Amino acid sequence: MVNNLYTLTLLKAFDILGCFENDAQEVGIKEIANQIGMPQSSVYRIIQSLEFVGLIFQDRETKKYRIGTKLIELSRKCDSLNRYFNIATHHMELLGQETHETVNLAVSSCDKIVYIHKVESPHVLRPNFVLNASYSSCTTALGKVLLAELSEMSLQWVYENNTADIQVPFPEFLSEIRQVKRDGFAYDDQMFSPGLRCVAAPIRGPGGKVIFSMSVSAPAMRMEDETYHHVKDLVVKYAALASEKIRSQD
Repeated sequence: MVNNLYTLTLLKAFDILGCFENDAQEVGIKEIANQIGMPQSSVYRIIQSLEFVGLIFQDRETKKYRIGTKLIELSRKCDSLNRYFNIATHHMELLGQETHETVNLAVSSCDKIVYIHKVESPHVLRPNFVLNASYSSCTTALGKVLLAELSEMSLQWVYENNTADIQVPFPEFLSEIRQVKRDGFAYDDQMFSPGLRCVAAPIRGPGGKVIFSMSVSAPAMRMEDETYHHVKDLVVKYAALASEKIRSQD
């Protein structure tokens, strides 16, 4: 068992922050507890710490919580990351123009991914992922690209906490993720959602670290095998171009 690999209280604190969709939303302790699967008493203890450092604050009238002003301070330290994000979204636009399909950008959040930007397909029938929502890394091409950066022990932690979603023995899961790392891309052939195909590749930052995962997703009816493989080449191409541009910034 490797469930003690990480500080679980800290991970739960980030789960609590993830319950807020924006800085205007108010969320109560009961709602947070239901979302992250923790007793209300445990949630309250973590919330006290988050409020102490300014990451959240309580509305004294409603007794609910909002994202706090500490995040303003933290956001002002992100000049380089904002430049990297702008480079990535520029290449997403180029990829969308060439494929005419939905292009997605995600970041890692423990054993989940968070969609942070998308370029919509002009087609009426298209995926509809919710920005700033989190999804399991194990069932998406975007997520598998990000998982490929993790150590074997970290992947075992992911496996132990997502066995029901993964549905294969750990050696098979590990082999699949290691293949993604070797290939430099990942396919999702209707695993995340029936009728939807997706292919993703990493965007790398300083030192070769994967900082974003970029994908193209489309209904299988428009993504037959030949198109699927062609789109893979385009995703890999534009992810590499974005990576090269990002690395030239430092």
